[in-house]
Amino acid sequence: MKNVIKLGLLSAVVATLFSACSSEPKSVQYYEDPKNVKELEAKIKECDKNANSAENDTECANAYKARYSKSLQKPRESAMEFFKNQNANDK
Repeated sequence: MKNVIKLGLLSAVVATLFSACSSEPKSVQYYEDPKNVKELEAKIKECDKNANSAENDTECANAYKARYSKSLQKPRESAMEFFKNQNANDK
């Protein structure tokens, strides 16, 4: 009886360790969610420390993709504002 309990506890500990080690990387949609903006910024800072992080780390690649897609969602300025800003930059 004691061996069965010990075996059960050992199995639970091993299962917990394996599930913690093999957690799924956070998705692009996770990082795009406005609730996770701070986590996205922190992950980008962490990933920027390694030049190849987007190639070697799925979570870094997802964070970079989320940042890129969020940049495309920003509202565009009017044509008048665009040319005003261009003229100001040319001076």
